[in-house]
Amino acid sequence: MNFPFFKKLFLIVSLSCCLFSCSSDLDFEQADDFNIQPVFTTNLAYLKGEASDFVSDGVETPVFSYTSNVDFLDNSFVEDDLIKAELYFRIKNTIPRAYVFNVTFLDENNSPIHSIRMDVPAYSGTEVVFEKKETFASANIDIIKNTTKMVFSVLMQTGPPLTATSPGRIELSSSITAYFDIE
Repeated sequence: MNFPFFKKLFLIVSLSCCLFSCSSDLDFEQADDFNIQPVFTTNLAYLKGEASDFVSDGVETPVFSYTSNVDFLDNSFVEDDLIKAELYFRIKNTIPRAYVFNVTFLDENNSPIHSIRMDVPAYSGTEVVFEKKETFASANIDIIKNTTKMVFSVLMQTGPPLTATSPGRIELSSSITAYFDIE
């Protein structure tokens, strides 16, 4: 059985719905209001020194220094969109000596522009865990933006003598969490 009348009616109704259906104007200027705020976390530096590393030819060497290039901060993305940065430091000590850790921020001329000092107590039977967070926001975010190198220095304080066979270690781990506002 063939229903040509119903086929034609269905076709007319379908076309009518398409021709008279609702539509709204598209606002392409919404793209101008686009805003995203990504957060990135990455390791900054890791240093580990055994107690014996502070002894050279039987003589204590109380100072250790390491310079790290931070080229990842030197780009237009960071310059234009970085709004906040948090640096996190964790230091573990099992050496019976106190230590002073200094992190010095250098600009493109190798001039110091900021420093962070961390006093780590001596080991006395239980592993010492020292933590510090430094936040850079609107008032001082330019320090991070202008940093090209970071110098990590360790200064061993006076205490019981160390030898090439002294047990223990000092360990620094650090990270940076960067907050961006991209419009």
